[in-house]
Amino acid sequence: MLIDFTEAELETIAAAMDDYMCYADDEFASSEDLIGGIPVADRVESILEKIDNVIMQ
Repeated sequence: MLIDFTEAELETIAAAMDDYMCYADDEFASSEDLIGGIPVADRVESILEKIDNVIMQ
């Protein structure tokens, strides 16, 4: 799957990931709240890694 984001859009997504990490520390989150069964921190790390790879190309 190819999504053609601009560099500014990728930077916006990366910045939003910092806010999203607040959910990683949610003491009330349960395994049923996990998207795809993957913890928030793991998803954020994966997304940021992919963004870095695209920007560095």
